[in-house]
Amino acid sequence: MQLTLFDNEHEEVTIPADVISPLECSKGVKTAAFREVQDQWSKYVHAVQQFEGCSWFEARGLVVKHRESQEPIRVIWEG
Repeated sequence: MQLTLFDNEHEEVTIPADVISPLECSKGVKTAAFREVQDQWSKYVHAVQQFEGCSWFEARGLVVKHRESQEPIRVIWEG
């Protein structure tokens, strides 16, 4: 029964093209726009990391790969 509950926690998503890493961002580091990029990036990388059980670095690579290929990936969103 617990496994069924766990399975319901994940979702398959396509990473939007506008989910970019702070390193890819051209906004000034002290701007609200830059902070939004950081927050959105962090949300997606963390969600992939939660599902995959991998390191931040590995999850970051998966986000980039799936964003570029537009292939869906499973994530777990934190409430």
